[in-house]
Amino acid sequence: MPEYLFVNASWRLKEVQEHKLILFFLIVLNRCETLKTYQTPLTADCVEFCPIGEYTDFFVCGNYQLENGEKSERIGKLSLHNVSMASLDPICSVDSDAILDIKFMKSLEKPILASVESSGYFRLWAVSGLEIKSIASKQLCYDILLSCDFYDLQSAVSTSSGALVLLDVSTESLAVKSSWTPHDHEAWIVAFDRKDRNILYSGSDDCCLRMYDTRLSLGKGTLLGKKGDMGITSIQSHPFEDYLLASGSYDETVKLWDTRSTRSPIEEVCAGGGAWRLKWEPKYGKHLLAAAMHNGFHIFSSQLKKLNLAGSYMKHSSLAYGCDWFRGGFFRGENKFLVASCSMYDKALHTWSFSESVC
Repeated sequence: MPEYLFVNASWRLKEVQEHKLILFFLIVLNRCETLKTYQTPLTADCVEFCPIGEYTDFFVCGNYQLENGEKSERIGKLSLHNVSMASLDPICSVDSDAILDIKFMKSLEKPILASVESSGYFRLWAVSGLEIKSIASKQLCYDILLSCDFYDLQSAVSTSSGALVLLDVSTESLAVKSSWTPHDHEAWIVAFDRKDRNILYSGSDDCCLRMYDTRLSLGKGTLLGKKGDMGITSIQSHPFEDYLLASGSYDETVKLWDTRSTRSPIEEVCAGGGAWRLKWEPKYGKHLLAAAMHNGFHIFSSQLKKLNLAGSYMKHSSLAYGCDWFRGGFFRGENKFLVASCSMYDKALHTWSFSESVC
C-alpha cells in the first residue's frame, strides 16, 4: 500500500474509534437521569437507604463540616428523606458531632442506624418515618471514627489511628469484644464478609488491604495482594457470590478479589478518581456503584467476575463521596434502579435513576 494511503487509512480508523468512544460515553451518561436534588445545610459525605420492609423508601444523609473559627470545630447532622415524597426536603434532622459513616442494621424488624463520629463516639439511632432518635452511644477512643459495618448484632469500626474495634450491639452497653491496631495510618474502611460473620476486611492509608478471621489471633491478618502505592478507601463483599470482594483506592482503581487466592486481584478497572465508596446493588448483585471523588459516580456491570462501565452520573460539582442503592431492586416496577448520592463541598444531595435499557 502506498504510504499516503496507509496514513489516510490509519487516520480514518482513529477517527472512527474516537467517534465510537464518544458515542459510548454519551450512551453511558444517558442511562443516568436526575430525579430530585436538595441543598444540604452542611457538607454531605454519606448516604444510606433503609433495608427494612415498609421503610425502604427512606434514606439518611450524614454530614461532616469543619468550622474554622477561633477554635476549629467539627460539626455534623443526620437528615431523614423519603424518595416517594414530592421533594427531597428532610422529614426531620438531628444535630451531632461530625459524621464519617453510617450503616443500617439488617437483622432487626425496625430500622436501627449506626453512626461513627469525629469525637470517637459510636452511636445507635432509632429511625421511624417521622424522627431519628439516639438510643445508645459509646466513646471508643479520642481518635476520629472513620467507618462502620454490621453483621447481625455485631459491629466493626475503624479509626484514624489505624485501629479496628468489634462491638456487641445487642445491649445498650455496646460492649467492646476486641480491638487491635493492624494499620500504620488511618483505617479508612472496615467491612464484614456478607457470608461469614467471622471474616472481616480493612483498608488503610498505609496502602494495605487486610483480611482477618476473628476466631483466630487478630494481629495484622492476611494481606490481599501487594502493598499498593496509595490508600485503600472502600471495601464491600458481594451480597451473593462467595469469596468475591470489591475494593477501591485513592489510586483510582476498583479491584475484584477472589479471597481464596490473595496474591493478586482477578479484575481491575479505572474509576477516573479516587474510589471513596463502593456499593453492590443489593437485590440482584449484577452492578457495582462507585463514588469516584473528583470524577463523579459510576456504575459497573459485573458479569463472569469482569467489570464494564454501564453508567455515569456527573451532575455533582464537588467531591463524590456518599452513595447507595434503593434496596428494593427496580423502583416502582419500572426497569430502572434508584440511587441516592451526595457530594461534599457543594452540599448536594441527589436521587437519580439508572437503566441499561436506555441507549
